[in-house]
Amino acid sequence: MAGQGALFRPAETMPVRQARRRARGRGGAVRNRVAKRKSPTETSSSSESSGRTTEDSSKYTCTQSDNGIQQLTLENYTVSFTNKREVDSKPVSTGFASARTVLGKRHDVKAEPAKPAEPDVPVIRLDAVQERISKLDFERPLLIVAGAGSGKTATLCARVIEMMKSGVHPKGILVITFTNKAADELKQRILRYMQASGMLENVDIKDRGVVNSLMPSASTFHSWCYGMIMRFYRQLGMNKCPLVAAAESEHKRLMVLAKEQLEDCRRLVQCEQMLGIPGCKQKDEGEPSIYIQHTEARWNEVLRLARETTGFSIDSVGLDQDQDQDQNQRGKKTKFAEKARTTSQQVSLMRALYEHLYAVKGRRMKLLDLVENPIEFGAAFPGKDLLQGMLSFMYRAKAKGYRPQEMPQLERSVLEAYNGTLRQFDLVDFDDILDMTNQLLSDKDVLLEIRGQFPYLLVDEFQDFNRLQTQLVLKLQENVGRVTAVGDLKQSIFEFRGATCEENYHIFLEKFVDAQVEGKALGSMESLTTNYRSHKSIVDLSNILALETVDEGDEQLRRLLTPSQAVPDAPEVPVTVWSTSNIQDEARTFGLRIKAILDRGDCKASDIAVISRCINFGAYRPTGLIETELLRRGIPFVVRGGKSALKSKRMQIFMALIRLIANPNDDLAAEYCLDELVMNVGPAAVRKIKNQGINRLEKQSLFDKMTTASTNTGLLSKNARAGLQAFLADIDLWQQKQIGHVPLSELIKDIFAKYLVNVEEEDNKGKPQHTNDEDEPEGDAVLDMSMAILDSLFEAPELLPSNDDSDVSHDGPCTMGLLQAYSSHLCLLSTAAEDQGKLKKPKMPNAKSPKYEGAIVITTVHQAKGLEWKHVFLNHFIEGMFPMGFRGISKADEARALMNSQIAKQNQQAAALHYREESRLGYVAITRAKTGLYISVLEKYPVFWMEKVFDKSCSPSRFLPNIMYSAESSSKRRCY
Repeated sequence: MAGQGALFRPAETMPVRQARRRARGRGGAVRNRVAKRKSPTETSSSSESSGRTTEDSSKYTCTQSDNGIQQLTLENYTVSFTNKREVDSKPVSTGFASARTVLGKRHDVKAEPAKPAEPDVPVIRLDAVQERISKLDFERPLLIVAGAGSGKTATLCARVIEMMKSGVHPKGILVITFTNKAADELKQRILRYMQASGMLENVDIKDRGVVNSLMPSASTFHSWCYGMIMRFYRQLGMNKCPLVAAAESEHKRLMVLAKEQLEDCRRLVQCEQMLGIPGCKQKDEGEPSIYIQHTEARWNEVLRLARETTGFSIDSVGLDQDQDQDQNQRGKKTKFAEKARTTSQQVSLMRALYEHLYAVKGRRMKLLDLVENPIEFGAAFPGKDLLQGMLSFMYRAKAKGYRPQEMPQLERSVLEAYNGTLRQFDLVDFDDILDMTNQLLSDKDVLLEIRGQFPYLLVDEFQDFNRLQTQLVLKLQENVGRVTAVGDLKQSIFEFRGATCEENYHIFLEKFVDAQVEGKALGSMESLTTNYRSHKSIVDLSNILALETVDEGDEQLRRLLTPSQAVPDAPEVPVTVWSTSNIQDEARTFGLRIKAILDRGDCKASDIAVISRCINFGAYRPTGLIETELLRRGIPFVVRGGKSALKSKRMQIFMALIRLIANPNDDLAAEYCLDELVMNVGPAAVRKIKNQGINRLEKQSLFDKMTTASTNTGLLSKNARAGLQAFLADIDLWQQKQIGHVPLSELIKDIFAKYLVNVEEEDNKGKPQHTNDEDEPEGDAVLDMSMAILDSLFEAPELLPSNDDSDVSHDGPCTMGLLQAYSSHLCLLSTAAEDQGKLKKPKMPNAKSPKYEGAIVITTVHQAKGLEWKHVFLNHFIEGMFPMGFRGISKADEARALMNSQIAKQNQQAAALHYREESRLGYVAITRAKTGLYISVLEKYPVFWMEKVFDKSCSPSRFLPNIMYSAESSSKRRCY
């Protein structure tokens, strides 16, 4: 079994277990040192001969019933599963509606009696454990380990209510969570609980000002910390409160300016050398930085001496006055853009000054020409996209709280230049907000004031905090102890954003739970173990996987692995594990099962999710064929955590061509085709074409302008006219000779053959892949999706044209009305697949049916965190995809290791940390399901290059018990 880890292994001696751990710590490079165990094929054959029950040398057993349902048992965990593909015509038992419904029925729940005729009255429903935890001593530290679906939000909010009941002023309570959405949910929940507790009896709920004055402070760390900066920015040495640079586009622009300023700093030092001006020495530790703060005075001195000694004149420098690039989407110049343009002009001036001085003095002094020899950033930040590599390094370093002085020279210089550029524009990023608040709380006066204002602190999602956020918790509550932390180590999946979950829990256990606080007794740790979301098979499967989320030798953290328990009376549905021969088979299987679930009325479309480890994996798209199958069956969907295949570049070009053929007056489609498809027509030629007849009173479409320009010898070059004429001839061919004569499917194929075969995607996403399947011909994913959309159009008669002279059919000649209907259908689907918080409802074949209400959610595991669905489908559950292979340490960690041998030793454990993080991702994915969990294991890697990168044989995920997997190739599974 591929990468199966420690889930199901035979009894071993301690040296063997240590050898295995070392092998996995190196990314699984040493695997053949571990003894092999009996393969699933052998297990299943012996099972049939011994009366359905087998037991190999490991600790688990498997039994099978007459209806094909199997039951896996490992110690106290039992998982019912099936490998059947047949769709049951009977509705699957939906189990319980929610935790509230179950809590209302259980005999051990201390809940208020139901009040008939008042359904809208808020009620606090807690089980016995939740109620006890909510009332624990507020003056002592408390760590709440809350498993998936255990009601942690209800418990946290109930604890806030109990604090206020005990006499704590609401404004003395600070509740911190991870996202704005979670903060809003906390506020709403606390408000309902205050109503249920009678705290707002004489208050007008609609008066938000009065209500907010009676509620505790609940926000994200970033929001609260920015409020601190607004309040104390002068203590940070600032003249005004900085603004937040939140968008990645802003970060990219700032990084470009930082690169320019580093070059500017190098040229400044050499200019001073050429003019004999003594430079300034660096006073702090570490390698000397290229970046120089406050260079204005030094450049002014260089400029003064250059004028006096070499006759340099500013008037001789022509600066770029183009302002179009510095306008926002509304056409107005932003303050940032205006200041950035001014800075770029200053850099251009300094470069001109340097070039002048080098020509006069530098060449004679045999100095290196810094214009011809710029900084080689690629040596420190390798990769195709240099700017993105630099940004990734910066994000990682700042989220981890790394100091620039810990880095080699170039990495240090990039960090300092980026931070300096932020300050130059009076900006901060999200990590600066946390770091600056830590600086403020290092001031004793500020710390005492804030501690007095917020004596009680409650933090949610503690496992996702980074080092800076954990430091804030320590500053606010160390030696005080009125802190409650809620989280689940098993659900920490944001290490790539800088989360340090294991370090967080070590610190909290050491500083609060296991330590004396002001001479009082130790803090306490409590667990919420009842999962009100999922049934027993899903819960126990997640319990088995949870064993891999913490290092076996870390006894302190293994205390946190309290197993979850399902509600005893919850109806149980077997987990379905499919062996799919290839990606086409997997997509068809998912499409058939999803349609069957919807057709039998088991749930709405919005109650189903397809959860993938990622949406884009290099040039491969794991969910692309699933989207195609859903489109073919008329099932609406949205994509989260990445772009839908409908938004790919090739699909957008195809849509533009279809729109232009159907409506030549569509200027947006014509412009897109002109930019992307017409040969030998560059930006200058495009401007000339668009500016034709600009002074005419009558409006002329861009397509007409293209037609005119194709014969205008004075406007375009010969090659440009030839390219334009060829494109227009193809449009005319499709409009005049194919519409009305060939089926729409043939027209689509002709468009792809002529214009889309050789078009490359950004990052090669969506290009035709060399699939690893001898039985299926190599296909074009975008062409397949276009055909699937055509199929879905004919499944919806209401979407077809009704005013054509002749009837339309799939194989009949394409009419202009059919082409226009297809064009509209494409655009609607493309817009609907983009999830922007509001669900759009495109017209689909089954859109009028209530069971197709909403849309299937195709999402990554990270986007699925905190959400739940009735049915969850997990695709590509194989090694290399789930879990992803270890790709090495980050650039920021690598740079620090060059400066510190102790850090280099710590980095040797990076592979083990990576696979523990991947196991948490598996845990989160599995625990999103309430009723149905469907797992697909591929027998072949999706594309050929994966065989070279991973292994020739495709192996099921290490997170799947081997006995749950049934396939002819199961005997090839590797064992660790």
